[in-house]
Amino acid sequence: MPLRRKLLIAMLIPAILIGTVGVVGVVSLVHLEKAAGRILSKNYRSIQEARKMEHTLRAFETIVLEQSHENVDTLKANELLKQFNDALAKCERNITEHGERTVLRRLKNNWKRQGSRLMTMQSRPYAYLIRDIHHANVALFRDVDALIALNEKAMFSYERKTRKDARLMIFGVGSALIAAIIALAVLATTSANRISRPISKVAGQLHKALNPEEKDIEADILGRVDEIERLRQELYDLLRRLAHYEDEQTRKLNHLQGRLAFVINEVLEGLALLDNEHHILTVNRVARKILNITAEEESSLSALNPNPDVAGILNIILEKKFLPDRDLGEFQFEIDGDTRVYRPRILTISTSVGDIEGYLLLFWDITEQRRFEESRRRFISMLSHQLKTPMTSLSMSINLLREKLDTASPRMVELMSIATDNCNSLSTLISELIEASRETTPDLTLAPRRVDLAALLRSALHPLKPQAEEKEIELVVPARSSAFYASVDPVKFPWVITNLVGNALRYTPPQGRISVDLKSSRNNLTVIEVADTGSGITEDDLAHIFDPYVSLDTDPQPGIHGLGLAIVKEIVLAHNGSIHAESTVGRGTVFRIEVPVSTGGAI
Repeated sequence: MPLRRKLLIAMLIPAILIGTVGVVGVVSLVHLEKAAGRILSKNYRSIQEARKMEHTLRAFETIVLEQSHENVDTLKANELLKQFNDALAKCERNITEHGERTVLRRLKNNWKRQGSRLMTMQSRPYAYLIRDIHHANVALFRDVDALIALNEKAMFSYERKTRKDARLMIFGVGSALIAAIIALAVLATTSANRISRPISKVAGQLHKALNPEEKDIEADILGRVDEIERLRQELYDLLRRLAHYEDEQTRKLNHLQGRLAFVINEVLEGLALLDNEHHILTVNRVARKILNITAEEESSLSALNPNPDVAGILNIILEKKFLPDRDLGEFQFEIDGDTRVYRPRILTISTSVGDIEGYLLLFWDITEQRRFEESRRRFISMLSHQLKTPMTSLSMSINLLREKLDTASPRMVELMSIATDNCNSLSTLISELIEASRETTPDLTLAPRRVDLAALLRSALHPLKPQAEEKEIELVVPARSSAFYASVDPVKFPWVITNLVGNALRYTPPQGRISVDLKSSRNNLTVIEVADTGSGITEDDLAHIFDPYVSLDTDPQPGIHGLGLAIVKEIVLAHNGSIHAESTVGRGTVFRIEVPVSTGGAI
């Protein structure tokens, strides 16, 4: 609940208590006023009328006694009778007390008899008339006195009751006033605690957060401090520290921006930040030179005047004929006296809802990459030409040896045949390297033809048999009776099997077994399985065995670069096939190759 509402409620409660006390006092005064009115308006009126009847009776008795029988003033007597009747009627209409009706009834009956005597007073002896009137008046006076006494008694009773009510109301008002004072005191104390406690708590937490090294402030000190003032002071300290923190962060941000601007300005790549209207927002030193931007020119791509190569790229950007996040070709540009090669690329900057709000034009420096490719091309060309001459001499020497060794043992003849086949394969590879070295990006192509895959694999594995026998490993090759025809490159595809079997020979212990099996599968595929009983491959290493430059040896041997399985996978994929491996540590590994019956492609 807001503090304003709490304060409003705290002020309304005392007002309600004071209003309650006021209402009780007003009700008491109204009650006393009504009580006094009842005393004055009812009982006093009855007594007044009774006094009139008493006065009328005395006047009537005086007229009768003072005048003779013959000289009685009838008119005046009738007037007195009328006054008595009026007073009696008013008393009858103003009956308020118990027993008053009985007295009035008796008074009325006596008055009727008195009136009848008065009507016959001329026909009766005067002495008898005086006696009867006197006796009748005595009864009437007695009834009138009874009426007056009854109302006076009621007045005294009302007076006592009124005093009692006044005392009760004084007690009620006093009690209500005391209760209101106590309630106000309790409310004031509670409100003060409820309002000051959160403020003190917040102020204390702020102080502890801003001054963690200081000890807690003593409670008696807090009791003498204005909570609002303390909170104001703590908030002031907080704002002061926030201002200092903001200044510090601004200083760090400015310092970081300066260093970032320095780095961006010194990188070899050109960077230009554009908005969605192709206005240049910021640009570094290299991009400024490439785009031919000067301080006086308009900061828009359409207003620039770069060289023709860059202008063509800018036209593609301005006409939005580019694919986002794609390269835009290459061009050469001379910067600081050095000719550099740049590959421009534009990256889109999107909002959270997918709208394009700007572009980043990046001139990627690929000079060193191109120089490396050129150096590699020259090295391959030189190496290929240097290998061709000794390879030709070696082939000629082997052929001469085969002609001279007609009487050699079958084992020797077999080895010479293997050497001849390997020399022919190496000569073909060297020729391809010489041809590829003429291109900037060399490409090894396939020359697939339909061959007997079983015979091709037996021929490829034949040179590895002596190595397997030397290591006492059983090498099982496809049987001569089986024939599986497929369209593969007869030079490059055997590399797949020789690499896999060569690795198996390296990791299979003596008395082990390596088998190469061929079988057909559905979907017109030929499946080659190379299985060994070697040390196996862990699950983590199995996911990376086909990555380039990955070796599973903890102590790599010289000449092993981790490219064999990567080359195997590339050749299989070039034949539109697939390869995957399964292995169990300590039990061996199985490589499964699937190639379609009809294949072709390029690496």
